[in-house]
Amino acid sequence: MILTRHNTLLFLLNHGLLSMQDLVEHPLAVRSHSQRNRGFSVTWPNGQGYYVKQHQPDAGPWEPQSSVANEARILQWLGHPEHALADVPAWRLFDAHRQALVTDWQPDALPCADVAMVNEQVDPDAAAMLGTALARLHAGLLGTGQSDGDGQTFSGEPPWVLHFHRLHPLAGEDQSWAQARLVALIGQQQDILPLLAALAADWPTEQLIHGDMKWQNCLVRSAAADDTRCVFIDWEMAGLGDPLWDLAGLAQSWLKAWLDGVPVEPGDDEADLAARGAASFAPFRQALGRLWQAYLEASPGVSQTRFVALCGARLIQTLYEENDGESELSPAHLLLLQLAHNLLQDPEQGATHLLELHGRTHRSGPPLVDSSRRPVRQAAL
Repeated sequence: MILTRHNTLLFLLNHGLLSMQDLVEHPLAVRSHSQRNRGFSVTWPNGQGYYVKQHQPDAGPWEPQSSVANEARILQWLGHPEHALADVPAWRLFDAHRQALVTDWQPDALPCADVAMVNEQVDPDAAAMLGTALARLHAGLLGTGQSDGDGQTFSGEPPWVLHFHRLHPLAGEDQSWAQARLVALIGQQQDILPLLAALAADWPTEQLIHGDMKWQNCLVRSAAADDTRCVFIDWEMAGLGDPLWDLAGLAQSWLKAWLDGVPVEPGDDEADLAARGAASFAPFRQALGRLWQAYLEASPGVSQTRFVALCGARLIQTLYEENDGESELSPAHLLLLQLAHNLLQDPEQGATHLLELHGRTHRSGPPLVDSSRRPVRQAAL
């Protein structure tokens, strides 16, 4: 059964999550939110409702261990009365045969991007709130163990980008021309692949993490009754790993928003964009500093340099994913790659540029992107 806007109500009715009385007495709204997988919201007029997600493979039959199945397993375990984390969606149902997961809809919740930047202005208080919320989530996840209620250990596989050496600079059905060029560029650098591999070799597996943290996967309640203002959604990539990978995922959202906001003019090269971006980076650095300090206050002792290195790796992952279906890398993409390269290469210096650290003196300009440190160039395939 492939779910659509027209049969999702029947699916919920057959599973007892809706009644005939609901269908008769309430004007239910069904909306599509399909992206990587099929997704539908079913809501009542008061905003309450369900979110239904169904695995949508790229080709061929459904995989028995799909990302939706992984999310269902994770959320069911986190919703166990022993844990009952308030900052994750409530699990309601998983139909393994149809690879369909049902969770509670999040009423009165805003996308994180709407509070992180208001009227195109960075809100550093929102960054601090998110840092505290993520630290609270990680504290709760620390107590959930390394396996689920059936004793099945969660995956401890590092993020795919840390195994970037497995990719080949060939365009095809699964890789665009721009992605192939990116793979070639990274392969030409002598240090990026070893640095990514070193992060993979040192990948911790002591606790559960979200694994795909970014603005899009964080909702902020506009009128929370308690201090649990954030709800973290989309747990498809969750597994055992480094909590700082989640923090780096949030950080890359600010870095990406900064570079996306740099105006591009005809004939611009990387140096032009770097110079133009220098003037606009200060508020983003302030937000990143508030994010880091708020997280550090709740989780003292975490490594600043590892966090910055993971930010570099996360930027490479974002860059690769963003170029799905694209034919060329733009100057902005090359600037993003240069930033990622420099953060990986020298995370200690990167921290002094990236974060508003108390008692530190910062040089002006965008973090670690200048004409004297730019080995990245377009590659011919």
